[in-house]
Amino acid sequence: MNSRPSLSADAPTEQATCTVSELVNRIQEALAGALPARVWVTGEVANLTRSNAGHIYLDLVERGPEGTGDDQVLLHAVIWESRKLAINQALREANWGRVSDGDEIKVRVGVEFYPPQGKVTLQVYEVDPHYTLGRWKKEREKVVAVLREEGVLERNKQLHLPVAPYRVGLITSHRSNAHADFMTTLSDSGLGWQVDFHHSGVQGDAARAALTGAVRRLSEIGPDVICIVRGGGATTDLAVFDHVEVARSIAHCPVPVITGIGHELDRTVTDLVAHRSERTPTACAGWLVERVRGFADRVYGSGREIAEAADGLVRRHRRRLDGSPAEVAGAVDSALSRRRQQLDKSVPLLPACVRPHLRAAEAVIAARRVALVRDSGQSLSRERSRLGNAQQVVEAYDPRLNLVRGWSITRHRGGGVISSISQIGSSETIETWLSDGTVVSTVSETLPDRAP
Repeated sequence: MNSRPSLSADAPTEQATCTVSELVNRIQEALAGALPARVWVTGEVANLTRSNAGHIYLDLVERGPEGTGDDQVLLHAVIWESRKLAINQALREANWGRVSDGDEIKVRVGVEFYPPQGKVTLQVYEVDPHYTLGRWKKEREKVVAVLREEGVLERNKQLHLPVAPYRVGLITSHRSNAHADFMTTLSDSGLGWQVDFHHSGVQGDAARAALTGAVRRLSEIGPDVICIVRGGGATTDLAVFDHVEVARSIAHCPVPVITGIGHELDRTVTDLVAHRSERTPTACAGWLVERVRGFADRVYGSGREIAEAADGLVRRHRRRLDGSPAEVAGAVDSALSRRRQQLDKSVPLLPACVRPHLRAAEAVIAARRVALVRDSGQSLSRERSRLGNAQQVVEAYDPRLNLVRGWSITRHRGGGVISSISQIGSSETIETWLSDGTVVSTVSETLPDRAP
């Protein structure tokens, strides 16, 4: 016979009275009869904490529709340390990071009533990562569709990228591996970079506003290119790069954006809207190095071709100048020799009466010789004038003559002409070409003529 008091609404008040423990038993029996031992439930994670004992406490929340003012529905849940290892393993296999606030999850739970606190608690036994990842992909597809409908999906890709983008805007987390890898790759190149760094979180809800703010500030500065980099992570860790606000800020950015987000499997929406995407921060910086170094090599090659052409022009005119006097003198001597030979043959045959004619002929020859010498001198003068003009042109392009005048050429120790203090790194060893040798020095300070 059941001795528990009846809780019927028709019973007298004194018959409905029971103790707290009796009511707890009734609640536990009701829950056990109404629900299976394990039940799947979906909800948004909130108020997640991890205890020193290794347990994880969280709330599963179902929020009311926006604008309705309805309160959220909430249930407390716990992942005991004994179940945490298996759950984390399943999440890692699905390339999902740690569960955090804001995640929409599907969990298999047991519903327990905890008498000491008088509340219902969900004991989590299993997490379905594919449910969240599937929702993630659908949300990402929606974001891409929105950007395509707005006509901005390809907008940043259509911007002109400078041939030598050495002024770089960098967005990443300060003191992160991504920041270190990116800056090391640029520094090791030996090229003169100008980097404007803006710190931003790269994970979580707070990172959304930080990323869009950094893009906006760098857009106002106007570097040659903006790089957004982040180290590797799970799919859920990269959620901020799939957000429509972040993607839209990059799409509307007036500066070409290059991403280096370390994720080998899927491309984020940020990657899709950027001008170019690389797989890692190092690869992003390496692409910049290749582009700038290629431009520098082309400029250096053009300078070398100009110097070689000027040197060839000097040699040609020098040979022409050296050969002109010898040619004129040879022609005069040859003419005189022929005349003398003719006279030598004629003198013995001519009677004395013709000697006046011979003397007249000698006078004519002498006059012609003078005229020939005079004409050859004028020709030489003209040639010297032409040569002088050519020499002036050559001197204007001859780097060696400019060095004699006091000019110098400064180069990186490994090669490459330096034309701006922005190309020189602190404590860098450089070479300076002078007219009589080379000076090797170490940079201690650079002083600009005017503010950049």
